[in-house]
Amino acid sequence: MATRRLIINADDFGLAPGNTAGILQAYRDGVLTSTSAMINMPGAPERITRARSQEPSLPVGLHLNLTIGCPVLPPERVPTLVDGDGRFYPINQLVERLPGVSLDEVNAEIHAQAALLTQCGGPFDHIDNHQMLLMLYQPFAPLVIQLAREYHVPVRQPAFNRSARVKLPKPAGAGSEVLKQYLGLLLRRPLFALRILPKISPAGTNRLPERLQAAGLGTTDWFIGDFFDCPYLENFLAILEQLPEGTSELMCHAGLVDDELRSCGDSYIDQREKELAILLDPTVREAIQRFGIELVNFSAVQLN
Repeated sequence: MATRRLIINADDFGLAPGNTAGILQAYRDGVLTSTSAMINMPGAPERITRARSQEPSLPVGLHLNLTIGCPVLPPERVPTLVDGDGRFYPINQLVERLPGVSLDEVNAEIHAQAALLTQCGGPFDHIDNHQMLLMLYQPFAPLVIQLAREYHVPVRQPAFNRSARVKLPKPAGAGSEVLKQYLGLLLRRPLFALRILPKISPAGTNRLPERLQAAGLGTTDWFIGDFFDCPYLENFLAILEQLPEGTSELMCHAGLVDDELRSCGDSYIDQREKELAILLDPTVREAIQRFGIELVNFSAVQLN
């Protein structure tokens, strides 16, 4: 029996036609085992419904999002989350507004996103979140945990000390976008940044797996985010070779680039086709077999 299991999950399912098609291709012809849907983007419900009918075996999770596009709820229902145009604040602006964000509004919006996804082809099998904000900012995390309890699904590993440590041949600028924005805030507004530090510290995030367990929920043993902004075949093979024992999730953002993706407001664009090419490369499948890795999805994560 394999002792190293790997979920290869593509975030942002539904974000644009091209990246959605690329995710389907990575699942059909490559090593992708799972995806998570960004349901609030324009056209996403229709794209996701159509894609799930085309590939009903593809496991789909919920990619909660508060930093790109518009809310599922009417903007007037979530005024602390949106700007004057009714759009979510981008991450660099939202980090500065976090103390004033209404938890009731966050709770209402993430429930609306969950409900809408279930209308687009059936239930979802796990929860993760865009740019890690909803689990990294401590006041938001209980809302996600409660949502996961209601749908009885596992949650992406939130703890920094459960990120698998791997050495990459070709490192790049990967890292948590929230923490990077916080460091910028620390330089611009040091007193304000220090005031919110206790609510965004890795120490608090490292306690979240215990809270998930207490809530009867599961998560993976390890999370691997090192492939983000490092889309090189050598890196992917190095991750596979260094994969720890247990169940790991490797986050990726595979996809095809089209005009809609370029105009959606996300900054991670051209790297998606590079990631897709790697997931389709036969060398990767050969390495998975050679290293004795079992490809799984979130059904391998036990719930209490």
